[in-house]
Amino acid sequence: MLRKKTNGVARRPQGASILKDAAHKSVDRRTFLKGSGLAAGGLAAITATGGSVTRAQAQSSASTVKTVKSVCTHCSVGCTVIAEVSDGVWIGQEPGWDSPFNLGAHCAKGASVREHAHGERRLKYPMKLEGGEWKKVSWEDAINEIGDKMLQIREESGPDSVYWLGSAKHSNEQAYLYRKFAAYWGTNNVDHQARICHSTTVAGVANTWGYGAMTNSYNDIHNSRAIFIIGGNPAEAHPVSLLHVLRAKEQNNAPLIVCDPRFTRTAAHADEYVRFRPGSDVALIWGLLWHIFENGWEDKEFIRTRVWGMDQIRVEVAKWNPEEVERVTGVPGSQMKRVARTLANNRPGTVIWCMGGTQHTNG
Repeated sequence: MLRKKTNGVARRPQGASILKDAAHKSVDRRTFLKGSGLAAGGLAAITATGGSVTRAQAQSSASTVKTVKSVCTHCSVGCTVIAEVSDGVWIGQEPGWDSPFNLGAHCAKGASVREHAHGERRLKYPMKLEGGEWKKVSWEDAINEIGDKMLQIREESGPDSVYWLGSAKHSNEQAYLYRKFAAYWGTNNVDHQARICHSTTVAGVANTWGYGAMTNSYNDIHNSRAIFIIGGNPAEAHPVSLLHVLRAKEQNNAPLIVCDPRFTRTAAHADEYVRFRPGSDVALIWGLLWHIFENGWEDKEFIRTRVWGMDQIRVEVAKWNPEEVERVTGVPGSQMKRVARTLANNRPGTVIWCMGGTQHTNG
């Protein structure tokens, strides 16, 4: 219930009222402490505000922050990065929410792409370890010392004693110059990170599909009715690609089959996890083909019009019956048949293979 507390007549200041009343009245100990506390608090508030309160003013920012759409430089996927730039300085970033590649997310490397140029721990000048401590040296001293040492090694042991290793972070022009530099040095001992992950692709895929790189895109994964992953762990190694796998799994109700000796974070998302002995990838594939051919689940028209050499494959696959496959891989024949049936009944499918298989001598 609301009650009228005043008749509209101006009252004296609250602080003065409290002090005057306390001076003319006899009070007990509790009332005195209560009154003195209010008085002290009121005086403190009056002193702090100078007796008046002014309207707060928002601070104005001298600099403006603008966003610039860019591309992550870590790998070949091409994820969108939205850079936040203030006075020409890159101060923050967000993933591109409208990107068809990273779908509004970053992997761990992409999340740190700003640190390439602006990280506080980035090396800005040559450092040399002396007496257990890193010390700054001039560019001239660093170049002379390294150059003199390399010339000494070549003089004593020949040009092939130096190993030149390029980088996937180089541009085409930088890679070309690096290779020319090694040749000028007098050696063919020059290599590149892509040899590890791509040379096996060229050797295998170019000789089967006629093209030395991946044959499908992320969009094909979106249209998949079944997904088969072997030798890969995209949940940790390539989380951006896993986004597309999970999208197909959710939208198409596509069963996800993961083959790996370890129960990985990718395997945790699988509908069917196939654990097999390390190094037996090829035997596992032959075992799947055995069930496919045995039950007539292959696409006969596609093989007739598009595939050369399948007759030789059939001869090899015939050797890998369920008993032999289980002996080599450790995977029961019943599970192999179930996986093969799943792939046959859910078309089109996507087969994703990674370096867990290609880095083997028989990969």
